[in-house]
Amino acid sequence: MTENPDSVPPPAPDSRPRPQYGELAPEGWTWQPTQDEDRVRPAPSPTIGAGAGAPPHTSTPTVQPAPGPRTVPAWDRPWTVALLGFGLLATVYGVFSLGGFPIAMQAFYTDQGLGTYTPAASIGTITTVGAITLVFVWLAATAVSVRKLMVRRRAFFVPIVGGAVSLVVLFAFTIAALFIDPTLIEFLSRQ
Repeated sequence: MTENPDSVPPPAPDSRPRPQYGELAPEGWTWQPTQDEDRVRPAPSPTIGAGAGAPPHTSTPTVQPAPGPRTVPAWDRPWTVALLGFGLLATVYGVFSLGGFPIAMQAFYTDQGLGTYTPAASIGTITTVGAITLVFVWLAATAVSVRKLMVRRRAFFVPIVGGAVSLVVLFAFTIAALFIDPTLIEFLSRQ
């Protein structure tokens, strides 16, 4: 009394809504692949027993292979390292420039005949905070660049952005130190 597997009617289409990408399926919902006419239907197992008339369960989850390593141009790593090295030299130069600000101002005063430069009380704080900020920007750019290099992502632009930020920081703190000097403001207003 076995039934012919070809005489089993196909299951009725499921009227429940299909889940959208990223959404959990409703309880009890199973994915059934569409039955193409040109595909061969697998034969049911003879050991199913009393449920021999039931269609075989053919929905097997498909496993997609993990994406391979990202391809990064060969020039990215050496350029990133070179830009980080150049950034280190520029950071050291910026730190020493801010540290030598009073000496540079005295040279300017002497050249213009303005007398002796007396730094304001906040010059030390401004130049120190500026120097620390420059070092922090370089360290942050280096950390982000190394992390991107480790996961094989393009990283050459990170030191460029870090250099632009450092340049803005250097100019901002230099301008701040210049504009707290009343003698310099008076000299520039006479020009």
